[in-house]
Amino acid sequence: MSRKVPEGKWPPDGLSGYTKCVTAPFASARAAATARRASAAAFDLPGGPDVALLLHGLTGTPFEMRHVAERLNRNGLRCVGPIMAGHGGEPRALARLDWQAWVEGARGELDGLRGARRVYLVGCSMGALVACALAHAAPERVAGLALLAPALHLQRAGQLAALLGRLPFAAWLPPVPKVAGSDVRDPEARRENPTMPGVPVRAVAELAALSRHVDRLLPAIAVPALVVAAREDHTVRLSGAERIALRLGGPARLLVLERSFHLVGIDVERDRCADEVASFFDGRPPGAATRFQR
Repeated sequence: MSRKVPEGKWPPDGLSGYTKCVTAPFASARAAATARRASAAAFDLPGGPDVALLLHGLTGTPFEMRHVAERLNRNGLRCVGPIMAGHGGEPRALARLDWQAWVEGARGELDGLRGARRVYLVGCSMGALVACALAHAAPERVAGLALLAPALHLQRAGQLAALLGRLPFAAWLPPVPKVAGSDVRDPEARRENPTMPGVPVRAVAELAALSRHVDRLLPAIAVPALVVAAREDHTVRLSGAERIALRLGGPARLLVLERSFHLVGIDVERDRCADEVASFFDGRPPGAATRFQR
């Protein structure tokens, strides 16, 4: 025997539980997708007269920088985390850019902070190299550098991708998929990280070219710097961070995190990383960092 559904009412009472059961997973998936898009967005956390400009890495998003930014913001710094040039879309768009586009895009963000009393640069991986290039180009405008897992020396897989990326047709090669996700030990942070699903090999070749360019600049960069590296990094080699700390023209300290993977700003020692950056910018030396004497 059928029941008449009251006009304007759907579903009937007997189907409401079924409908919730069917629609709940879709609603949950939509909510998760919305949260991921929000976490990948650029941010500008208001603060005092001093500003930190935070630059993420290759195929990454401002999510990589958000934890450090929130820690610096609690110290009163305004924190700006832009989306780097070529990011925020499909990997193929990134493959069409050269490394100068990353530097020029970040230079535009720095130019937008002209009213700040002091500007500090925080860069992760590729962003760390871009921060070095900015500090060299405009030393009078940069009060300090925090270089997180700088991509000066790539691991073997990255070196091979860089070689492939130099081929004439490299821009048309499919991105190398990130089968295991981003290089993060913390499973929850790895799951939440809204990174690109693949890495264009031509972009890796441009990253290698940027690293060679920055290596030549290091002795002329006199801005005080904190270099944070991970001993178990699978993306870049620790030797690159050590070389940067040794070759920088200004005072530099190296901090090696023992348990983190590549994205030190969001990994298992993220609080230590953020605290050390905040202390460094406050003028207090990081607790266990190694001072490089010249």
